[in-house]
Amino acid sequence: MNSVSIPWIASAIKASFAALILVAAACDDGGGKSSDTDDATTTTDGTTNPTTNSTNQPTTTETTDTDGTSTTDDTGTPTTGPLEVDYETDIQPIWDANCTTGCHVAGGSAASWFVITPGDSHGALVGKQSIELPSMQLIAPSDSENSYLWHKINNTHVEVGGNGTAMPPPPAAALSSADLDKIGAWIDAGAPE
Repeated sequence: MNSVSIPWIASAIKASFAALILVAAACDDGGGKSSDTDDATTTTDGTTNPTTNSTNQPTTTETTDTDGTSTTDDTGTPTTGPLEVDYETDIQPIWDANCTTGCHVAGGSAASWFVITPGDSHGALVGKQSIELPSMQLIAPSDSENSYLWHKINNTHVEVGGNGTAMPPPPAAALSSADLDKIGAWIDAGAPE
């Protein structure tokens, strides 16, 4: 009796082992990693379709336009595309707070370079040749990387061939990243007045 049941048990073990291998192969994600979420699918226009995880809960998705701007955040809340900036209400206040106190104003220590008071600043900066680096404009519309003032306020002016100190000069604090983002967006949008 024992000799009859042993071959049957061996066959059952082999069949169970083969089934286990097939199940494991079917569950493999192909990348050697395990995950409790399904991968999202990407459509031909670059958007990502939402999926659900193993508990049938929606997963976080992000849609990215071809220009790289996000249109949804982690919660699916719509966000804005490129930063929209107005010169008078967004840029001039940055100059007023960081550049005009005793420096880039009529009679100021840097007035010979340019004056950036309200009403004068746009014309003094946009399309004007830099004194420190004549091969660059202070503000080259639509081209922050070739705008010398952009490099001065980011402390990268020496890397592009300029000289002197960063603006605002120490011991004054550097511009905030929010202010730099506004200025960069304004320049790259064509530096409109």
